[in-house]
Amino acid sequence: MLLRAAASLLRQADKFNNASAMVRSFASAAPAKVKESADIKLPTPPLQLYGMSASIATLVWQIASKENVLDKVQDEIHQFSEAILTLPDLRRMATDPLFPPIVRKAVIDKVLKDSTATEVTKRLFSSLAEENVLAATFDIAKAFDDLQLAHKKEIYCTIVTAQPLDKMERDEVRKEALKYVEKGFKLVAKEKVDKKILGGFVLEFEDRLVDMSDSKKDEEYRTLVDKLERDLLG
Repeated sequence: MLLRAAASLLRQADKFNNASAMVRSFASAAPAKVKESADIKLPTPPLQLYGMSASIATLVWQIASKENVLDKVQDEIHQFSEAILTLPDLRRMATDPLFPPIVRKAVIDKVLKDSTATEVTKRLFSSLAEENVLAATFDIAKAFDDLQLAHKKEIYCTIVTAQPLDKMERDEVRKEALKYVEKGFKLVAKEKVDKKILGGFVLEFEDRLVDMSDSKKDEEYRTLVDKLERDLLG
């Protein structure tokens, strides 16, 4: 179904008609026949992702990049994801396989028509609604975020400390955080105070956690003491 959604997205993308090259990465045979065209060139995605949702996100990213609306499309996809989570009727429509497809597409098209969303976003969700795969929105949003991070060459990190940092402490912690940032990427850090960590710091990256807090050290110490006691008594 996601494959058909991708093909539908392409059919509706008037500025990129006859672009069969854009669907070759989705599968060797698309259900919709698309004529060959060698003069269509989309931006190269900054990251190679796998899976059908990721492939659709990549296609959307390429079209949004060509139309220079990347940030706006990213924000709109997240707004739609949030709406699915918070609005029961929309959540049911997105997840209930028995919901009439014609009604689903009509509702989505109506909502989007009255919105200020980009045409890229409107085509995306109209296609997903038509193919009954709106639930894939969350995976598409995650993949789009990954593409944006790679495109901007930014790594996001939350620095957690027991109390607010002064300038010298901030510089030291950022220096430590940079050890986990690939060369050529920019560290984008925000700070959060959590007194429960007692001291030290915690670095929260999207794909890893670096815990250098005093609470972690205390936990490790207590675990070591408990083990020694068991060994001595055993």
